[in-house]
Amino acid sequence: MKIKPLARVLIALTAILFIAIAALGLRHGLVAAWTDADTLRTRWLVNQWRDGTGPVYSLPLWQQAHDELQAALERTPDNAQLLDDLGFLDAARALGLGTPAPDSPEFALQQSLLASAVVHYRQATVLRPTFPYTWGYLALAKHHKGENDAELWAAYDKAVRYGRNEAGVQTTLARLAFIYWDTIGTERQGQIRRMVDEALFEPRQKLLDLADQNGIILLNLAP
Repeated sequence: MKIKPLARVLIALTAILFIAIAALGLRHGLVAAWTDADTLRTRWLVNQWRDGTGPVYSLPLWQQAHDELQAALERTPDNAQLLDDLGFLDAARALGLGTPAPDSPEFALQQSLLASAVVHYRQATVLRPTFPYTWGYLALAKHHKGENDAELWAAYDKAVRYGRNEAGVQTTLARLAFIYWDTIGTERQGQIRRMVDEALFEPRQKLLDLADQNGIILLNLAP
């Protein structure tokens, strides 16, 4: 059976379309892989700072890390981890400024950095909507910026939903919950009590220490 000329054209166009899509996918994959390799050392540094280890923090080192990650994000704008790391760098530098006077240049810089952190974390949650750490970071950044609003508590609740059994997320949740303990309501208080009760030994002790530092007594916990 002969294939009509029009059918041949349609088949050829379909084949070209599939090839183009495959080429675009390959290019995207190569760019992403190259970005990951290119920023490996910088992302390792950020993870060390996040864990409280690694090289001593300095402004030049911060700036270099920030610039490298920002350049990488421009190549791969849908990279949630880069957004997460940039959010951390912004928040860390902001908190490093301490408690500046409200009318000072340092306060304006701090607010600008925290606003940038919130934007980065917000964008990352869109790309990884079930990753609990970013939801916790977003809520914490909103708190430090003084924005105790619906977005903060929506992010907090997402962190609880997806990460209440993750030790790193538990610490963030506890910090926020204990600060706002008298206003978060009985449901969220109950969630924190259960989280602490079910935590492993070392994380549990850390959570209990945080409660004690904030003057919170968690009743009805298992021994």
